[in-house]
Amino acid sequence: MIQPDFVFRGHQAAVNSVCFFSDDCLLVSGDQDGCLIVWNMMLKRQLAKVTGAHTAAILSVCGLGTDTVVSQGRDNKLCIWALDASEFSGELRLIRTLAVDSMNFCKFSYATFQGTSWIVFLLGAGAGEACLLDVSSGEQNSLDIGHQSRTKAGSRDDLPMCIKLVASAGEDRDSQELELFVGYESTMLRQFLINVSDTKMPAALRRSVTTAHSEPIMSLDYDSQRQLVYTCAADNKVCCYAADGSRFKEHAAAVELKNPGSSEIRCFSALDLVAVAGWDYATHLLTSDLVPTASIAFHRAALTSIDVSALSTAGADGIADEYVRQRWNSRSRWMAVASRDSRISLWDIDHTIASAARSCGGADA
Repeated sequence: MIQPDFVFRGHQAAVNSVCFFSDDCLLVSGDQDGCLIVWNMMLKRQLAKVTGAHTAAILSVCGLGTDTVVSQGRDNKLCIWALDASEFSGELRLIRTLAVDSMNFCKFSYATFQGTSWIVFLLGAGAGEACLLDVSSGEQNSLDIGHQSRTKAGSRDDLPMCIKLVASAGEDRDSQELELFVGYESTMLRQFLINVSDTKMPAALRRSVTTAHSEPIMSLDYDSQRQLVYTCAADNKVCCYAADGSRFKEHAAAVELKNPGSSEIRCFSALDLVAVAGWDYATHLLTSDLVPTASIAFHRAALTSIDVSALSTAGADGIADEYVRQRWNSRSRWMAVASRDSRISLWDIDHTIASAARSCGGADA
């Protein structure tokens, strides 16, 4: 069995979310008991920890810039933390708490646009009400992303299950807009445009499609270079869609994994890689056209979250020692995988893909 390059063991409960930030120098993670940890990636050790950051399970975490951490919990709170850190130790200070609807497990999403960090999260899942937050100013704007699905019993509220906020060029290519992708319980995928120059910032529906999934969409990601949307669900399918006028079209045939259930999907343009965190304890790796590359099984419980480092060299600016700086700049590209077994595994992604392909002859998904 292929082994990871390193395993983080600081959590005592299922790890639900993991995210690289600060030019790969830091990693943040959150667990089922509400514990929040920031890791120093150069030293592979804990930098800051808050036990009881939330009174319920942490659903999602991210880092913004070098000194801000955001966490969302099942306690219906979105917390913004200031990170005060040196090389060997740090402290997380809670600076703001916002109300969020976490009852259907929909995680917040974030994007940087014109130097401003934006976060979108649900305020009322049933009503399809979301909130767009300017992190710097604290300004909030309400977004209507509601949808009615048709069932044999009639129409009902279609719950948003996952959201993805991205910054991309507008259709006239002279201005930029935020785009919001939403995956619903009914398996519907919808894309909205948000013009931040409009003080009301309405969410205008751009295109939609009923996906090939047979179960609610659990996670989605967007490849801005290829302009492709990837989805995974409670079923065993992985889907990919491309924009086609006012609709989405299937870019590649849906791939069926061996077992149903996926927690998160991530795409990485520079690597021609799509990674899926499976309920079957495995990380499933595919190309951007959904060609299965390998499946990696290391953890002893369902996987919950995946992230891949950006290989940025900006983080080396503060390293005084020339040898250490050179080693940092020549590091491998990491993939961090979080699991309900309370561990986070760290993988050299290029070496892992090559080893997995050799060991299973290009295993199917």
